[in-house]
Amino acid sequence: MHPIDSRFSELFKGSFGLDNNEYEYLLSHFIRKELKKGEYYHRTGDISHSKAYVNKGCTRTFVTNEDGKESILFFSFEDWWLCDFASFNSGNPGTFNTEALEDCELLEVTKNKWNQLRREVPKLELWYTIKAPKSAGALLNRFSEEKLFSAEERYLALLKNKPYILQRVPLHHIAAYLNIEPQSLSRMRSRLAKK
Repeated sequence: MHPIDSRFSELFKGSFGLDNNEYEYLLSHFIRKELKKGEYYHRTGDISHSKAYVNKGCTRTFVTNEDGKESILFFSFEDWWLCDFASFNSGNPGTFNTEALEDCELLEVTKNKWNQLRREVPKLELWYTIKAPKSAGALLNRFSEEKLFSAEERYLALLKNKPYILQRVPLHHIAAYLNIEPQSLSRMRSRLAKK
């Protein structure tokens, strides 16, 4: 068995409540995968046959409009999952791109093995039914902020709630996440720094 980061162990043994035997069985279904900076975990049009736990690194998940403009939906860091979940669940082509912003170490499980684990480890299925609505709610909150708050309000919320993003993500990607031009973000940052 590879030494696994304590976050992964805490997720499954702490949050899921798996005992040592269940955890070892679950772990045997995952493979370690490296994703180099600039590589994609999946692209628009791909069908997601697996998902991956981010053990180390940072990615961005984004869509591109007809004019080629990118809109970043979210960033993923350690203890997050990478997957186009709509594609993973439906088997249809996905609509998102996920690119590594840093060298990443992933723990990947195929859809077939994940579904097998859900059948064979009841605690995993119970946790999954609780977690899925929470994740959906977080995504809806993100889209609500996009509609209800100004770019400055969204930037200040990012500073307050997720300051680590600004330390690890280039500013032009943060601008795409806030749905503003990079020049506008620079002006905003300068203005706020003077306050």
